[in-house]
Amino acid sequence: MRSCNRMVAVLGAGLVLGSIGGCVSLDDHRRLQATHRNVLAEKEQLATELLDARSAAEMSRSKLGHLEREHEANRELTVNLRDENDLLNKLVTEAERRLTSMAENSRLGDIVVTGPKLPQPLHHALEQFAAAHPGQVDYDPKRGTVKWKSDLLFALGSDVVRNPSKRSLNGFSEVLKSSSAERFEIIVVGHTDSRPISSPRTRERHPTNWHLSAHRAISVAQVLLKAGYDKKRVGVMGCGEYRPIADNATEKGASANRRVEIYIVPTGSIVATADAGVIAGEDVPSLSRTTP
Repeated sequence: MRSCNRMVAVLGAGLVLGSIGGCVSLDDHRRLQATHRNVLAEKEQLATELLDARSAAEMSRSKLGHLEREHEANRELTVNLRDENDLLNKLVTEAERRLTSMAENSRLGDIVVTGPKLPQPLHHALEQFAAAHPGQVDYDPKRGTVKWKSDLLFALGSDVVRNPSKRSLNGFSEVLKSSSAERFEIIVVGHTDSRPISSPRTRERHPTNWHLSAHRAISVAQVLLKAGYDKKRVGVMGCGEYRPIADNATEKGASANRRVEIYIVPTGSIVATADAGVIAGEDVPSLSRTTP
């Protein structure tokens, strides 16, 4: 009886232990399955990320290759452009040299008036006049000219004679009205440098350097007429920038080219025509002059 009870007890204990042991293995198995699924998911995620990384790397390599090819093409283009620029600079330099040479060869030069030499009393009076206005007036006895710098006569772009220059012109008129100059008359000639008229306001009155040079010559003639010089013994000319005496490329040369010259010529060099000019509202004979 006791043996049966002990057997029953042992079998019961075995069943209990078996039941307990079976439940623990199933939980572990489930945990292992869950862990396995997580590992598989992480593996798939890593595989996807690796594929994406490889694709990005391939795109980067492709873009880098494109940029390298583009850089090389730009480098070659830069070299070609530099070569073309050097060639163009050489062509421009050569063209400027040729233009300068052509300009020098085709330069008209200053006006030359032929005629008898000035009588000694008039020559002496003009020398004294120039000596009394140093730095403002130049007298050339060989050409029979008295020259004023336009920078002293006028403000930039203006044809209004400055007051100090009016005084020197008035003194010059007294020489012209003297008996020593009674067989002579004058031609007033304006000149400019080669710089074009840039100010719109100035261009309204003087559209070109030709206009400006002529207007300045007229203004000088007006001063002489107001000082009492005979209007029938005056002619005016404007040469613009076309008769330079110095290089316009330098300020010194351009300043020398801006000038008003008064030529003292034998009476009869200025001939009236049918159509008279006008200075300050008065009829003034147009200029006709003999050539050398």
